[in-house]
Amino acid sequence: MPSTFADRLAAAGVLLVTLAFPASASAQYQLPTVISSFKADSLHEAAEGLVAAHRYRDAARLHRRSAELRPAEDPLGFRCLSEAAALVYAAGDRSAARGNLASAADHALARGDLRNAAMAYLDAAWIAQEQRNHRQVYELGHRAELLAESPLLGSSDRAAIMQRIKRPTLAMRMVTPTSP
Repeated sequence: MPSTFADRLAAAGVLLVTLAFPASASAQYQLPTVISSFKADSLHEAAEGLVAAHRYRDAARLHRRSAELRPAEDPLGFRCLSEAAALVYAAGDRSAARGNLASAADHALARGDLRNAAMAYLDAAWIAQEQRNHRQVYELGHRAELLAESPLLGSSDRAAIMQRIKRPTLAMRMVTPTSP
């Protein structure tokens, strides 16, 4: 069906109105963001209630869902994913904990929080080491090392990351004999 002059004129008119009133056009997109934030907050609160009831896996699932609904610049997304990782780790699911920590690191990285991203990658690498997953240990540890070398990172944050990289795990410290 060929377009007529009237159809083209109407499309041009809609485009001009949208460009002339950007505030009204953007206001239409704010409502879903507000609803998503409200839902994410509700899920976060519900997850905290499940933790109090010792339902850790269910709480972790709600924390993950809450993080998914949050925009990248919301630091609560990182917190929700970190808490989900701690909960599933406590429940014994190391693979899910490692995945949640890697997602938390990605979330922190998306908002420019290099320190928390590196620390989360290192936590995920330690879990991978517990699982004897050498490929993941290397990959996650290497990501942390790359972040530690960033010129955007302050010297105290860089030192904290490098100290964490060099520190042996608790299990290794318990097995390794110390000299008197």
